[in-house]
Amino acid sequence: MSAVISGERAAPAAKAGAGECSSRPPCLIVNPRSFRASRGGLAEQAMALGRSHGAQVVAAGDPAELHEALEQMLKNPGHPQDLAVLAGDGTVQAIVDHLAARPAGVALPRLLVLGGGRTNLTAWELGGRGAVLQKLAAALERWREGRPFEAQTRATLRVEQSPAPPRHGFFVAAGLIDYVIRACHAHRAGTTSELRSGHVATPLSLLHLALGAILGGEPIPRDELRVSARGYATPSLPSRLLIATTLQNRHGLLDPYADRGEGEVRFTAVGARGAGFWLRLPTLAMGRFTPRMSPERGFLSGRCSGLEVLGLSGYALDGEKFEADPARPVRIGPGPRLTFLCPP
Repeated sequence: MSAVISGERAAPAAKAGAGECSSRPPCLIVNPRSFRASRGGLAEQAMALGRSHGAQVVAAGDPAELHEALEQMLKNPGHPQDLAVLAGDGTVQAIVDHLAARPAGVALPRLLVLGGGRTNLTAWELGGRGAVLQKLAAALERWREGRPFEAQTRATLRVEQSPAPPRHGFFVAAGLIDYVIRACHAHRAGTTSELRSGHVATPLSLLHLALGAILGGEPIPRDELRVSARGYATPSLPSRLLIATTLQNRHGLLDPYADRGEGEVRFTAVGARGAGFWLRLPTLAMGRFTPRMSPERGFLSGRCSGLEVLGLSGYALDGEKFEADPARPVRIGPGPRLTFLCPP
């Protein structure tokens, strides 16, 4: 099915294109199947708004449609068109992966990301979560008038295991967190019930898992990952969970990374026998690492230039599930940098 077409640490905020502005209409990609975009006519309203401002509008609801739309958009590499996206983290990951795979030195479009999915972590980071129609309208007006945007650059997160090609996104979860993400996906799959697929589906799924663990039901698997981080003395930490990101997590209370080390990758690995793991989980989630949460006690967190992980059979990248060979190392590090436009 063809796409429907009509018409280091993060750099400080700067004017897009070193003060350059463009009145060229952007390309607007909308995934009408993303969680929030599919509700209340949001996708249709966004596409109508884009058309009314002369934007090229693309409805891309599956990978083939998205790939076709991006290939058409990138046919003019000398002067890339700005790209606005209204979709969830998975669609944004697919776009980022496509752009990051372009040859070095090729000019890439600037992106404006608006949250149309369930969690919208990338959009939240860049100011595109909530009131998306109003933000889209203001951005379209800015493009039409040729006024500059505030822009920020972010390094992508690169995940690779030879001989497969690398994948790019912004947030990777492995071990216990990957298991929870997969369980939530399974809980929501194959049903139209609002309790199983609506706004409360994820909290209910998490509650179900927690009660099962507390009451001694089906045990939560504990993968024995071996995590090594560049610049840290701990040679290899046996871990029950690993999370890593190149996002800065500037919004909200959840920021589960220690403020130490150098590098563009923020990470947290918790040992398979981390002392007091469940009691310390709320503190960890807010990034408040105490002196007792040390590598010797199974807690390793901070910034680094890269990670190597053994024992990984699967992981989630921006919520999308991928498989891996546990017998071979998975390497995680910074990938190509992209420029993001902040919603007005």
